[in-house]
Amino acid sequence: MSQETAFIPQIKVTWLIGILAAIALFAVIASYSLRMTRTYSDFDQQRAAQRYATLKQVREDADKVLTTAAWVDQSKGIVRIPIEEAMTKEIDTLKAESAHLCPPPETGPAPAPVPAATAAPTSPVPAPAKAQK
Repeated sequence: MSQETAFIPQIKVTWLIGILAAIALFAVIASYSLRMTRTYSDFDQQRAAQRYATLKQVREDADKVLTTAAWVDQSKGIVRIPIEEAMTKEIDTLKAESAHLCPPPETGPAPAPVPAATAAPTSPVPAPAKAQK
């Protein structure tokens, strides 16, 4: 009989060094990320505070535009008035005008339907006009 040799996998030193280097790299990245989160922990709170301040300013500006009177274009005579005053004036204008009713449509006998056999076929494309001499 022939001698059978068992195949024993050997770990190569270069593979082992490469795997250990990759693990060390991940450890360095993890420690750096942990340090950054401790150092800049209030960054999101600062951004939120800035956004709330901006939102407050936008709402104050909108409220000012809606509740105060001011010139929009003085050369053209365009004035902005408060919204409450504008709504009151529009309601007064609508109350002053009389309601306009439309007359009902005329109701007459309905046209008789044309039978399909006697109806002339219609062409979607008009016939070309003949040139006169």
